[in-house]
Amino acid sequence: MNTQRDAILGYANEQHAYYIRFIENNTVLGNCYGLFCPDPESDDAENIMMTLFLKKSFWLNGSDFQNIVKGLQPLAVDSTLIA
Repeated sequence: MNTQRDAILGYANEQHAYYIRFIENNTVLGNCYGLFCPDPESDDAENIMMTLFLKKSFWLNGSDFQNIVKGLQPLAVDSTLIA
C-alpha cells in the first residue's frame, strides 16, 4: 500500500503563529507545529511561510516526520478553526 501524505498550512490568530498540520493515510499526526510571528505583514512572516512550504514539500516527498518538525514548536490549535 502506498502511503498518502498531505499537510495543511495556516495562521492561528489567537497564538500569532503560522502552523503546519501533517496528515498520513487520512490520519492527522500529533499536534500542529509552527513558529510564532506577531506581525503577519512582516518579512519574518514571509520567511516563516517559505520554511513551512519547504517542510510540506519534504513531507510530501517522503521525509521522516521527526526530521521535519525539528525547529518547530508544538502548538495547540483549535481544529474547529481549520477549514
